[in-house]
Amino acid sequence: MSEFEVEIEKIVAGGDGLARHEGRVVFVPETAPGERHRVRTLREKADYARAVSVEVLESSPERRAPPCPYYQSCGGCRLMHLRPEAQLEAKRRILLEGIERATGVPCDKPLTLHSAKDTEYRNRLRFHVAFVAHQPIAGFRRRESREIVEVDRCLLGTETLNRVWQRVRGVLSESRSLARSVVAVELEESTHEPGRIAARFLVSSSDGLRAFEEKKREDLLTKLGLEGLVAAVDDDRGGGPGIRAGRPLVEHRVSGLTLLQSVGSFFQSNRFLLQELVSSVVAGSEEDGATRGLDLFCGVGLFALPLSRRLASVIGVESQSIALKDARENAERAAAEGRGRSARLRFVRGDASAYAARAKLLPSDVVILDPPRGGLSPALIEAVGKSPVRSIRYVSCDAPALFRDVVRLSAHGLALSSLALFDLFPNTHHFETVALFSRAR
Repeated sequence: MSEFEVEIEKIVAGGDGLARHEGRVVFVPETAPGERHRVRTLREKADYARAVSVEVLESSPERRAPPCPYYQSCGGCRLMHLRPEAQLEAKRRILLEGIERATGVPCDKPLTLHSAKDTEYRNRLRFHVAFVAHQPIAGFRRRESREIVEVDRCLLGTETLNRVWQRVRGVLSESRSLARSVVAVELEESTHEPGRIAARFLVSSSDGLRAFEEKKREDLLTKLGLEGLVAAVDDDRGGGPGIRAGRPLVEHRVSGLTLLQSVGSFFQSNRFLLQELVSSVVAGSEEDGATRGLDLFCGVGLFALPLSRRLASVIGVESQSIALKDARENAERAAAEGRGRSARLRFVRGDASAYAARAKLLPSDVVILDPPRGGLSPALIEAVGKSPVRSIRYVSCDAPALFRDVVRLSAHGLALSSLALFDLFPNTHHFETVALFSRAR
């Protein structure tokens, strides 16, 4: 390991500061643009090195004391040492420079920035659980590690979520059989009714479900103050039946609708920017003669339901059965309340790529794409790209995937026309982008 001085040029994807030394790029976490640091290398490659700051020689006015006591160890937040406005500026640069690198030309498209309060914004938290030295440890992953950092409060979650988490920790300490069974706990909260919380306990194998026999389930609901709970095997498939108790769902008020979300269904986690995000995706969808909307990763209907008020018909496609059930129930409830038109909206179960490949896509269709972190599959790009569709709204939670897909879509004549950056995850390096694509007539 060697030590040397560097000047930080900018923050890059992942949250590290980028500097240069003797012809190599050096990545240094917990730094700010314009700062000078004495750093020590941790890992060296031919063209770059990873280092850690051992002394701040010149500090930036954008730096602040991180308000979280776990910041130095917890892997959840990477930018809490920066003021919120500096975090947003770093993400803006990452977005524009990433598109420029991918396309080879500067990104001059209209860009809007959306941000809100940087703490207590999450309506969902996932904690990890492990047994260490015969004691349960519960919290978040350590940076660059599978090790768990024990926490009793997360500043990103609401006060009510944190209170329930503290009760969960107490129950895990009291019950070794439960603690040995559980590998993670997910807490979901209604965005418009704080304190209405449901939980999902993930266990390592089906044997772990024995810790949730009927009486124990009911006791847990009472002790933790939950609306409902689910216990399921953590097999990455999600949505499995598992064991249920109470009413394991939460509700969210958006666009004049009350959307229910079962535990295990995906839903956006920032309660402050939810309405702005939906409005950005569906606004103007009826322009230029558009008549039909296709929401190919529709989830519980967050975009499809508001879209159905604007277009003659909307089809929502979802592969997860539990989310599809929620979407259909949300559509029925909206119609019963006079806030939706069920005749205009239908939901189908299926893979987005397969559906797009067999559907007859029309020039008048508006396509919404809100894929998982990996972005769009080559098959989906091919299906949509070769169709005559003229309007796509792409909601991306992973900047590198978006940069790649901008190039792939443009190769099919779908040009990027505007961008909206939503800082849905303040203090972390993540952000959401709504990218609009259009095809020349």
